[in-house]
Amino acid sequence: MPGAPFTTPRPEGVPRPEDGYHAWLGAVASGHEQVRGYTFFPPRSARYLTGAPPFADVLGGLGVVPYRHQAEALALVRDGHDVVVASGTASGKSLVFHVPILAAVRQEGTALAVFPTKALASDQVARLMAAAARVGVDPAHIARYDGDTPREARADVRASANVIVTNPDMLHYGMLPFAPAWHRFLSLLRLIVVDEVHAYRGVLGVHVANVLRRLLRVARALGARPSVVAASATIGNPAEHLTHLTGRPALAVTDDDAPKGPREFVVWRPQDLAGAGPFGDTRRRSANTEAAVLGAHLARSGVRTLVFCNSRRGAELVRRYLVQALPADLAGTVLSYRGGYTAEDRRAIEAAFRDGDVRVLVATSALELGIDIGGVDAVVLVGYPGSISSLWQRAGRAGRESRRSLAVWIPAADPLDEYFLNHPELLTDGRPEDAVADPWNDELHGVHVRCAAAEGPLRADDPMLAPAIDLATMPGLRPALPDPVDGAPRWASVRRYPHRGVRLRGGVGLERVRLRDGSGHTLGVIDGASALRDLHPGAVYLHQGEAYVSARLDLERGEATLLPHIEDYYTQPRSETDVEVLEVWPRGRRPGDAPWRGDGTSWTPPPGIEVGRVRVRSRALSYVRKRYHHEGVLDERPLDLPEVSYDTQACWFDVAFHAAELPPETLAAGMHALEHTLIGLLPAFVLCERADVGGVSYPFEPVSGRPVVFIYDGHPGGVGYARAGAAVFQAWLGAARELLARCPCPAGCPRCVLSPKCGNGNQMLDKRAALGLATALFARMATLEGREQARAGRSGVRGRA
Repeated sequence: MPGAPFTTPRPEGVPRPEDGYHAWLGAVASGHEQVRGYTFFPPRSARYLTGAPPFADVLGGLGVVPYRHQAEALALVRDGHDVVVASGTASGKSLVFHVPILAAVRQEGTALAVFPTKALASDQVARLMAAAARVGVDPAHIARYDGDTPREARADVRASANVIVTNPDMLHYGMLPFAPAWHRFLSLLRLIVVDEVHAYRGVLGVHVANVLRRLLRVARALGARPSVVAASATIGNPAEHLTHLTGRPALAVTDDDAPKGPREFVVWRPQDLAGAGPFGDTRRRSANTEAAVLGAHLARSGVRTLVFCNSRRGAELVRRYLVQALPADLAGTVLSYRGGYTAEDRRAIEAAFRDGDVRVLVATSALELGIDIGGVDAVVLVGYPGSISSLWQRAGRAGRESRRSLAVWIPAADPLDEYFLNHPELLTDGRPEDAVADPWNDELHGVHVRCAAAEGPLRADDPMLAPAIDLATMPGLRPALPDPVDGAPRWASVRRYPHRGVRLRGGVGLERVRLRDGSGHTLGVIDGASALRDLHPGAVYLHQGEAYVSARLDLERGEATLLPHIEDYYTQPRSETDVEVLEVWPRGRRPGDAPWRGDGTSWTPPPGIEVGRVRVRSRALSYVRKRYHHEGVLDERPLDLPEVSYDTQACWFDVAFHAAELPPETLAAGMHALEHTLIGLLPAFVLCERADVGGVSYPFEPVSGRPVVFIYDGHPGGVGYARAGAAVFQAWLGAARELLARCPCPAGCPRCVLSPKCGNGNQMLDKRAALGLATALFARMATLEGREQARAGRSGVRGRA
């Protein structure tokens, strides 16, 4: 949390200094009726270390007196601890790894810095080189090594660089498989830096955890014992998260002693519109339109503004609406920034914003990380970004030195957004979520074991291995020569380079797809799973504010051909998904007893909830064409695309106890609606995004013949989202029941039961039946839990007798 707020749940009495940002917002809306929550964070002075700092020679050369939290972290690094600094934006986290990197080089050691994106790595190389020159370190010894490094320069980097700045992908593909060529660098390794460590969660976190453990394994084999320094946004479990990534104990520094100017955080409800909505609900302007109205007003006022959207499509739409709302002389001051742009486009956009040529930058999470784009006065957040930590990571981009800054959150038409709109205090006072990264995912860990075996023979007691892994029976391994020290059996990889088959950021079983225009010019890239959804033939796709229609999708060549789209419609896919139960995990089972989980934690879902392994099969069957502004459906067209199938984790429950109370059609529609509401609210309880999980409702489940609702992890092997949701299911279900009861729409709307992901276009939904199911299920679970507690009590009495 940003800390020390003054909060008012309603806008009455909000301080309005003459130069305050509320004057700007007040000019947009009548009064402050749209302000549903307001928090003022007063200015804060810096708190510096008063004694002699660690790494005093380097800090002296840089001319820096560290803040107290920086000095605390540097002292831990000096003493050889693994450390993660988890504090807000602009708190000086980079200094905590810049200083020990430079110290390592001055002591003739090496350092490896891992950043999540090439853009962020490029930014950090420039800053490191500038710092190196000030402390007598030759900047030529600092090198970036990633996919953009020319092949003819790579040998020189390996031979002479003492600081390598890279990303997890290049570490996996280009360094670890060729460890002998990196012998000089890795044998002298003193420090490993992992920046933006909070970004390594979910599937990417599984991959990065295994890559980092493989890196530490190779370093040990070459005689190096590097420390790990990490930086993170504010999350609930920074030390534990770093430990999950590296397999080593870690300490966290969570204070923030950097200065801050006065800041305002506003929860801004989209403006009500006349008449009832299409679902009988109160009509509101869309969050995208609302953001464009605010952004246009801020642009006209000369305010440097970032607008964060949760999707590429959303970013492109907001940019389009913004340009339409501005006069011609200001239209060119608005640009969008998202993944899929070429590196050259991204660098040009960043420079334009830094130089002031761009006043409003509409971005996705591609700009959420610490890329330097200069000062920002205001941040507008369109929709809830999936976690409290991400919300404050984005909001924290506002603020230049001691100047007043503003962050505005606009809730979208979504159950989770509606939940926080009704409880804005949870955004400022709630505890940040814990990051989830399971290194022993049963689908992904094995592929990294094979990569590790290619990097050097594996013993059964290697610390990177999950419990119960049997190397003798693992596919892709062969016996190697016994350990020369103690004769222990070892295994090697059958293939020389198994790394090629592992995609750290790829979709489900599909490669990345390159976007080309009709002339063959590359527009950008997209992962294969997203291509099936967004680039099927006939799909309308937005890129840099321009609409294209997908003319051809060639999965074998990994190319999609896009042509200009001038008609006033967009597209949505329709799909069919089936879930098959493969294994039901016993309640109370300790996950460390099996290879699918190994962090030693125990979990027990409440009575009536099952958790286990399932197989998900999904296929896009058709797509609909809709008008942009009034959502009218033009037509539906069939698709012929391959099925996507994977095994994952799920939780599920049946509602047979309530089936007799409802007609079959009503039961099915109520189950479907409750599934949507639960999925929409899961990110309030588990650090995930709505797109990370899926669901299927069966009024008549094929195997059991019972009415069952499944909620599953949308990634092969699963990463623990559904299982974590099952552990807090009563609170999760209670929030769903409250939302269904409070939403004023008569039959369901996007703020309670409609889902933008629904494979059948939100057909067969019954809000009232969903509320009845949630209420009945909540009561039944309480009854079952009471019975279990009573049985446990009787067993305890007998045991003591």
